[in-house]
Amino acid sequence: MFEQLSDLSEYSSVKENLAWTVVRPRQARLTVDDVVRRLHGEPDTMTTDRPADCVSDLEYDDLADTVFLEQRGDAVIIVGFGTATAEEEALRRLSQSATVHSVFWAINNFNRLYYIVDGVVVTELDMLRPLDRWGTAPEALTDHLDALRDLHDRSGPGPDWETAMATLESLTAQRLDPDWFARPQLLAKVGRSHHRGRA
Repeated sequence: MFEQLSDLSEYSSVKENLAWTVVRPRQARLTVDDVVRRLHGEPDTMTTDRPADCVSDLEYDDLADTVFLEQRGDAVIIVGFGTATAEEEALRRLSQSATVHSVFWAINNFNRLYYIVDGVVVTELDMLRPLDRWGTAPEALTDHLDALRDLHDRSGPGPDWETAMATLESLTAQRLDPDWFARPQLLAKVGRSHHRGRA
């Protein structure tokens, strides 16, 4: 997928920075608008763009608060190339009356996989060191971590973020593919409205 994304875009930062989050409501329906509000964005200002184009066109600082979203049944998919959904505080907000699974990695290989429910971090781990886990139930994801553990046990060149994405797919039954990045998706600027005063 990463090779195909490089072909789609002159500059593809997916190998360097990606945050992919799946939010599922536990009771009432959760919409893209709800998710954008939880991320301190304004649903009325959403636009559409192809993620592959956006990564090429935007400066890194602009990417930090840009997210792409899609409603898939009762789930909302969020993809970003910056920190908007990489921070635990934002993920806790997203998980109110919901279940959140999220992976992210940054250019310096800092990374996390989160499983958060109702504002509580159930499991958090470093995907390069999957035996190091934190949260209220550190072993909750054990059955889904075989590939990451196998990768950790092998000595090889660099991190394998493809395995990180496959792990989230196994946890959520949701999938991202190159075509998703090539199609227009909802785009929101988030993390801003809480800085502004309200009338």
